[in-house]
Amino acid sequence: MISLVSKKTTPLFIEFHIKSIEENETVMFLWEDDYFKSILFSDVVSLRNNFTYYSSLNKDLSFFKNNISFKIISLRNYKCLFQHTFYNTEFIIGKKVNFISQNNPTGYGYAARNYIHQLLTNDFDVYWNVNKFYECSYSSNIEYERDVLNKIDKESDDNTYNSCIIHSIPEDWNKMIHKNISFQEKLIGSTVWETTKLNNKWINIINNSEIDELIVPSNFNFEIFKNSGVEKPINIWRYDIFPIDYSKLEDIKSMCDKFRLYINSKFTKNPEKIEEIIKNKTVYYNISQYSERKNIDQVIKTFCTKFTKDDKVCLFVKTYLQQFTPSQTEYLKYKFYSIIKNFNNPPDIIFCFEELNDIEIQSLHNTFDVYFTLNRGEGFGLCSYTAKKFGNKVICGKFGAEKEFLNNDDILIDYELIPTFNMHLFHNYYDDNNQMWASYNDDVVLKKLEYIPKKNPAQ
Repeated sequence: MISLVSKKTTPLFIEFHIKSIEENETVMFLWEDDYFKSILFSDVVSLRNNFTYYSSLNKDLSFFKNNISFKIISLRNYKCLFQHTFYNTEFIIGKKVNFISQNNPTGYGYAARNYIHQLLTNDFDVYWNVNKFYECSYSSNIEYERDVLNKIDKESDDNTYNSCIIHSIPEDWNKMIHKNISFQEKLIGSTVWETTKLNNKWINIINNSEIDELIVPSNFNFEIFKNSGVEKPINIWRYDIFPIDYSKLEDIKSMCDKFRLYINSKFTKNPEKIEEIIKNKTVYYNISQYSERKNIDQVIKTFCTKFTKDDKVCLFVKTYLQQFTPSQTEYLKYKFYSIIKNFNNPPDIIFCFEELNDIEIQSLHNTFDVYFTLNRGEGFGLCSYTAKKFGNKVICGKFGAEKEFLNNDDILIDYELIPTFNMHLFHNYYDDNNQMWASYNDDVVLKKLEYIPKKNPAQ
């Protein structure tokens, strides 16, 4: 076991203690750009138990554009024995932050929890302002998330803060600003968008609001906001996932009762059969809310066109509409039945219509093989990003932010830009003739969709 002792960002420095390790283990100390995975410095060292070591770079964190990771790599098997990421948040003034956001299972909720985790990792004093502005509906027993959730409505001693971050859609910013928010030096708005242009209402809100600067999670968003006419300074602060604790992940067998297998036009509860399929076939999977932007219908249609039940593949779809209610679940079953019924011998398809916690979602990524999405646009692409963190191959379109963290191992699909449509159930932010998103030709998708062996085949 290797434990962190101390760290600094000016200059970058880390100190750690060796509690238990293979005696005289030879390792590499590696500093790298966490986004591009490019080397900044490396050293070879022989470690001994009960000794304290340190490593440093002769540069401040502010010198770099991206996050910086320090890793200890075993030269015996090239496994990572220890990692600490220095999150680059130099645009935030001071160390006391008032963070305002929702706390729920949505993408905004997850991103908020991880942003706060990054702040805590960089020794910020955070007051997470949730209950005064939103319904707090997410809890967790995961160590890293418990530390974050403990910051909910914990004000500082004097209720003053250097910076305030409002993480929500711009229409919420003014509501929050006028609710007696305490800060002294900088007010920052944080949001995300998915098409080629912001809607005009957002552009006006951002430019005329009291915020000093803006946070977006990707280069794609940086360019979209700039090209849309946003005049405020824009900072890129990328989402991340919580550190993976493989010992806490669920055995997929224990989760199969929450899944449904499509058989003969029915969504069947059959845990034993589902477990067998997952164990023996390559699992292509998609975790998305059901909407036109997420484009799950085309994922199912092209998968059923390409493969049959005789192929060693299955498709897993984790989805919901707006709430996890029986009536909305039945609607989704009807929609998926309407697609699958057109195929005489469809491949195995497994659905999950139930709410899962973050550990269960991570367990899906850990067990499954290929993340397959035909979303029409992502401002970041958290599910694809998480799939990559678990070493999975990703199939997705070339439009949006996902290609920023994918590589040659992944499959990217060409697209055409078309006007946005069919999102009124969720909001009217897409009601702008100048907004475009991706459209995928079935034939182009089918040429890219190929059989990929399981990453961990059953013995």
